[in-house]
Amino acid sequence: MADLCRRRLMWALGAGLAALPLHALAEGGIEDEATPKPKPKPRPKAPAKPAAKPSEAAKPAAAAEPEAAHAAPPSVTPEAAMTRLMEGNARYVDGRATHPNADGARRVAVSSAQRPFATILTCADSRVAPELIFDQGLGDLFVIRVAGNVVDDAVLASIEYAALHLGSTLVMVLGHERCGAVKATLDALAGRGDPTDRDTHIGALAALITPAAQAVPSDADDRLDAAVSLNAAHAAGEIFAGSRTLRTRVLEGKLRIVAARYDLDDGRVTPTRARQA
Repeated sequence: MADLCRRRLMWALGAGLAALPLHALAEGGIEDEATPKPKPKPRPKAPAKPAAKPSEAAKPAAAAEPEAAHAAPPSVTPEAAMTRLMEGNARYVDGRATHPNADGARRVAVSSAQRPFATILTCADSRVAPELIFDQGLGDLFVIRVAGNVVDDAVLASIEYAALHLGSTLVMVLGHERCGAVKATLDALAGRGDPTDRDTHIGALAALITPAAQAVPSDADDRLDAAVSLNAAHAAGEIFAGSRTLRTRVLEGKLRIVAARYDLDDGRVTPTRARQA
């Protein structure tokens, strides 16, 4: 996909360069050679500028002002963000959810700006709602949802935006028990694909999940559940490897990338792998 984007960019640049001569003609017009041209009036000579003084000539040119920084400072440390998520999940599991930051005052407070402390990449499954699972409220989480919690350029760009411009210090890839997208991929690899999926874009999801599905050990007791955890870990690795910006922040200790599994039955989130250099 990155190669395709680069090809499109190069095509657009080439088209823009090719249009420059026509653009210049449109602005300047096309002159008719048969039309007599008035002789240009001589311009008065500008007075000679006085020679610069030695002290002035020796002065270096003023340095250009640096561009304004747009990167947001971190909201909390990566460790604090992870603790906050897991404590919220514990409240949810135990039936002690407080539903914080969900009133009108909070809505007004975050209406002009947001400072989510964590980014959650999870499945689009209707049973997996991060704000509920982690007992968080408005403006607390930057949530990206796509079937199979897969990573492509758009997802990666969204995560980069949250880390760079919103101050998010934790990225969690959250897979879940009995994921339909992962199951469909396992079925397709086993030759049991659903014929109704033909002529759809579902195959694009399966292609991104396939590396994890193929990595499931042959002796796994529950191949689907193993694939769910491996798929979340694979996505976390894709985020780390696919973005130099995010990778640098991880290496500097400013960002943490983890993978986790959500249990549909008891509501518990279990980290499966932390990707941190």
